[in-house]
Amino acid sequence: MNQLWAVVLAAGEGKRMHSDLPKVLHHLCGRPMLSYITGSASELTDNVLIVVGHGASQVQELYKNKYSFVFQEQQLGTGHAVLQSLDSLPSEGTLLILCGDTPLLTTEHLKSLLSRHNENAVTVATTNLPDPSGYGRVIRDDSNRVKCIIEDRDASKQEKKISEINTGTYCFDLHLLREYLPRLSTDNAQQEYYLTDVVSLLYRDGYKTGAYVIDENRVGLGINNRAQLAEAAVLMREKINHRLMMQGVTMVDPGSTYIDYDVTIGPDTTLLPNCVIEKGTTVGKGCLIGPNSHLRGVKVEEKAVISQSHLEGVTVKAGERIGPFDCRISENSENC
Repeated sequence: MNQLWAVVLAAGEGKRMHSDLPKVLHHLCGRPMLSYITGSASELTDNVLIVVGHGASQVQELYKNKYSFVFQEQQLGTGHAVLQSLDSLPSEGTLLILCGDTPLLTTEHLKSLLSRHNENAVTVATTNLPDPSGYGRVIRDDSNRVKCIIEDRDASKQEKKISEINTGTYCFDLHLLREYLPRLSTDNAQQEYYLTDVVSLLYRDGYKTGAYVIDENRVGLGINNRAQLAEAAVLMREKINHRLMMQGVTMVDPGSTYIDYDVTIGPDTTLLPNCVIEKGTTVGKGCLIGPNSHLRGVKVEEKAVISQSHLEGVTVKAGERIGPFDCRISENSENC
C-alpha cells in the first residue's frame, strides 16, 4: 500500500451541544471523543493531521505532543476543511478522511475500509438507516458503484427514500484528491464546499468509486448533541463491560455498571450494581466492589472489599475492607 495518512476534521463548533467546550472535546467514558478516532487512526499510521477551527487552542493544547494541526479559519464545508490540509500532505499516497465526532469507529472498521479501497479513487464508508432523514444519500449505478452523494437538503423526494447514507468517512487516492478538490463549488443549498462532490466528479470521469458498508449503523455516525453522546456512551460502556467480563470480571448488573475506558480490573473481582469506576483506577484480583460505590483514580489491591463508598486518588490495601458510607479523598483530588 502507498504511504497512509489520516486527516481528522475537528473544526466545527457543534452548536447543538450548547456548550463553550468544543464538541470533539466532550467526554465519553472518561476520554474526549476526539481521542477515540485519533487513537484508531494512529494504530494504522503515524501520519495523523487534525483540522482545527472553533476552540482550536483547546484542542491543540490537549494534543500538542501527539499530532500536527491545520487551522481552518472559516468553516466553509468539508471540502474546504480538507483543502486546508493539502499543503501538509505528500503529493501522493492513500488518505483517510475522518470526523472527530465518530468515537465508535474502531481501527478494525478503518482496516475494513482500507481493504475495500484497493484500486478505487475513493471509497466511502456508508451505512443503512431505517430513518435516513438529515443524512446524505448514497446513489449507486447499475454496477453498484457509487455515482454520487446527495445531501438531504438537495435530495429529491425519490432520493430521500434511499436508506444508504454517507457517514462522512472516506479513503481517497491522494494524488487524485489534489487534482479534484480545487474544482469544488458552493452551488448547493448550504453554499458550502462539499467533499461529497469530489465523489461525483471522479465517477463522471470514469474512476472507480466504491463503498464500505458498516453493518452496525450507529458506529459510523457523528455525535451532534448530548442525547447522541449519551447513546454513544451506552454502546461504549457495553463494549468496555463485555471486554472485562470476558477477562474474568463478574458484573451482577452490567447495565448499571459504569466503567471508564482505561480502567483495569483483575479476574475474580465482582462488581455489584450501581458502581461507577472512573479514569485512572486499577483493581486487583478477587475484590468485591459495591453496591453504590464510586471510585476515581484509585488503586485497589487484591481481595479488597469496598461497600457503598466514594474514593478518589487513594490506595486500598490488599484485603482491606472499606465502608459502607466511607469517603476518602487524597489531597490532590477534588472534595466530595
